[in-house]
Amino acid sequence: MTHFSSLKQVFGIALLCGTVLIAKGGESRDYLRSNLASSWNPGDEFGGVQSSCDLNRQWWSTFEDPMLDSLIAIGERNNYDVAIAARRIDISRQALRQTESAYYPQIGISLGWQRDRQSGRLAGRSGLPVTSSYFSGTANMSWEVDVFGKIRAQAKRGKAQIKVSAAEYDGALVALDAEIASTYINLLVYRTQLAVAINHSENQKHILDITETRHRTGLVSKLDVAQASTLYYSTIASIPLLEASIEASYNSLAVLLGTTKDNLPEGLYADCVLPDHYPMPALGAPIDLLRRRPDIVAAERSIEVAVASLGIARSAYLPSLSIAASAGTEAHSFGDLFSGPSFSYSIAPTLSWTLFDGLSRRAATLEARQELENEVENYNLTVITAIEEVRTAIARYKATQEYISRTAKVVENSEEAVRLSLDQYKQGLTGFYNVAEAQLNYLTYQNSLVSARGNALTALIDLYKALGGGYSL
Repeated sequence: MTHFSSLKQVFGIALLCGTVLIAKGGESRDYLRSNLASSWNPGDEFGGVQSSCDLNRQWWSTFEDPMLDSLIAIGERNNYDVAIAARRIDISRQALRQTESAYYPQIGISLGWQRDRQSGRLAGRSGLPVTSSYFSGTANMSWEVDVFGKIRAQAKRGKAQIKVSAAEYDGALVALDAEIASTYINLLVYRTQLAVAINHSENQKHILDITETRHRTGLVSKLDVAQASTLYYSTIASIPLLEASIEASYNSLAVLLGTTKDNLPEGLYADCVLPDHYPMPALGAPIDLLRRRPDIVAAERSIEVAVASLGIARSAYLPSLSIAASAGTEAHSFGDLFSGPSFSYSIAPTLSWTLFDGLSRRAATLEARQELENEVENYNLTVITAIEEVRTAIARYKATQEYISRTAKVVENSEEAVRLSLDQYKQGLTGFYNVAEAQLNYLTYQNSLVSARGNALTALIDLYKALGGGYSL
């Protein structure tokens, strides 16, 4: 125990209130509680917005889309990755029960009958063989008394592993919810862009008919018809690609929901529209926001597993106390089995202590130390990654919001440019090149606006995911 205390001092590990310290060469690094909480404030990156830290577990409901609610509910019930993660929790529980069974003695019984014959030629040439048979019954008990805490250390590791598995399950749910939401939003983006392309192609076909009519009457050259045809066919050429993207989104959703495309909810094929609601998540204390993330929780619990593993490795240096006992009866006649002279017993308490094992225990302890240090480093990396993901999502959200507001004005102006250029073209005041350019710009900016709206929603989804998906400690 003294050695383990010194080991904690060497590594400087403190799992108190979410603080993880690791010292190397006298230099300690303190992540999460002190430096992080004082230097990073996501509310500042949202323009000073601060509110409570109560993040809705069903954050997707803020998009006010019943179809999205249904898809996520189905996915959480049927997704195979989530089912595997849930089963790992039960596996960890059973492993803990197996470990804790060592607290109790092992008891068994055996019943038998045996017949022996010994050679008569062993004592001399004229000896006769000796044949004997007897019945036997024995009750055995073995018990390793946990005087030095070996079993307690193994049970501690098992309990920590259950917590790791539970955090991984939460992480699987967070990832699934975000993936379903993102795929659904992308599906709506593709479908909206398809509707835009179809609408523009119809308008462009109408303009193509106008140019062909004007060409037949000799008012314009063949160049106008060629330009109108190029614009029209380039637009309808994009339709198959959008339809393929829509089909791929359906297939992706089917996999996420643990089903096939044919079994997706019928309402999914209806004319759903992109949500117009862009909810602002509640931002509170940075430390609370990050510590709710399942991957950070899993990384913290993995340190507990590594600490327990190190304790198990250290306990190999200690002796072990075991007790073996047996009681039985043996007799040639079955009726004599329960008579007093037939009974026998033995009790054998044993204290064993390995003095030399070729430095195997030392190597195992050093390995456990390195594993512990790796888990601490992984924890620190997970925290830094979490900060980066939150900051990236916030920056992306802010940028797309600004882009949407500016692009909406561009779309409005480009729509007017199409109308004005077409009117001037009909009056012979301008060439068809201006009409084609205005139509192309209008289509491009309208698609950009649809993509930006989808990007704003997926940025929010990424932000909710980066904040832990509403899970709390």
